[in-house]
Amino acid sequence: MYMQTKMAAKVTGSVVGKGGCEDNAFNGNEILIVEVQDTSRADAPSISLGQQKITLKKGEKFPINFDIEYQEEEASKVPDYGLTLSARIEDNNGQLLYINDTSTSIKDKKIEVAAYIKF
Repeated sequence: MYMQTKMAAKVTGSVVGKGGCEDNAFNGNEILIVEVQDTSRADAPSISLGQQKITLKKGEKFPINFDIEYQEEEASKVPDYGLTLSARIEDNNGQLLYINDTSTSIKDKKIEVAAYIKF
């Protein structure tokens, strides 16, 4: 019996700090979540095509490298402008600490995150 396998593509890059957090050191056990997303659909939630979770170490600083495998077949259906990267860093309780606040093309391979300020 022949089974078709889904091909995976890969994107590598780095997450960097901006807005004054560039030199911040992590306490350890924070989680960096980087995703490849389809953001092409107007007024609809994005669709995750691949994700990597990285546990940060005590004293680790930006930049943080990532290496994500994502669904190549699904990504090929997305217009270039809609294939984006997102990054967020949460503490070990799921509290948001850093997030990217601008759209980042998958071609950029560098995601800038800023400290999340709760209002």
